Amino acid sequence: MEIVKEWLKTILYAFIIVLALYFIAWPVTIEGDSMKPTFLDGDKVVTSRVLTMTGKYKTGDIVVFHMIDEYGQRDVIKRVIGIEGDTIEIKEGAVYRNGVAILEEYVKENTEGEVSLTVPKGGIFVLGDNRNHSYDSRDMGVISESELKGKVILRWYPFNTIKRF
Repeated sequence: MEIVKEWLKTILYAFIIVLALYFIAWPVTIEGDSMKPTFLDGDKVVTSRVLTMTGKYKTGDIVVFHMIDEYGQRDVIKRVIGIEGDTIEIKEGAVYRNGVAILEEYVKENTEGEVSLTVPKGGIFVLGDNRNHSYDSRDMGVISESELKGKVILRWYPFNTIKRF
């Protein structure tokens, strides 16, 4: 009987650890080049689901969300450019939020396309840092907050590029 109690206790601890990891620090591997130079294909990051579930993200943050397109379902990573109520414009290669050009040191090229919209209630406008090689809100439109899977809080691999976000 004592061995059964020990097994149940171990299973309970494991469940609690997995649950905590799922909500507080879930690992994600970057796939593709849409966030270059911030993240490279194969980089590993930690995301917090709690932060997105409680609305603790802002413009400039990097988020992971669930996407369904002609290639199937997958989780993708992009930068939050606009949140509910923000007016987003893309014109002449620059991105504007609420009429002010966004200083984006992480972007290495002009932003292609033209956009003019106000982010609706419960919506988020996202762009990849590798602007002209990214499928993002210019193509898929505004995403819903309910699709968010987490906010990137740490890049932990490669080890020589560890960084908090």
